[in-house]
Amino acid sequence: MILSEQQIEYISDNLKFYGLTTEELHSDVLDHICSLIENSEHNDFDTAYKEAIKNFGGYNEMRAIERDTYLLIAFRKNMKRQKIVYLLGLISSMLICFGQFFKIMHWPGASIIVTLGFALFTIFFLPVYFYHRYKLFYAKNL
Repeated sequence: MILSEQQIEYISDNLKFYGLTTEELHSDVLDHICSLIENSEHNDFDTAYKEAIKNFGGYNEMRAIERDTYLLIAFRKNMKRQKIVYLLGLISSMLICFGQFFKIMHWPGASIIVTLGFALFTIFFLPVYFYHRYKLFYAKNL
């Protein structure tokens, strides 16, 4: 069965109506559904379309597919942010500790190292940390 432009537009509109708003995901699912319909044994479009949607889990699963895709993408971004937070925290705490050690030993450059450590902590670490916490809170409330 070869699909006409009207039938493809009908499928596309239904996918948007039932919750697929991401353009990339929408085009991928549309392509899969059209392939299922074209390779089906049915000659009737309505029957083949219902069967293809049924293979995807029905219309209720369309929102779940989009939500799961969003969560996977957000998880990857979350992991990158978490690594940045840990790295900034490690570097700033090491600078502060080494600066304090230099101060105790009365070695030159101690004040610069401590100042640099606290500056890194307050200017970079704290904003990134609170942004990361905000994003985690937002992701949990989806």
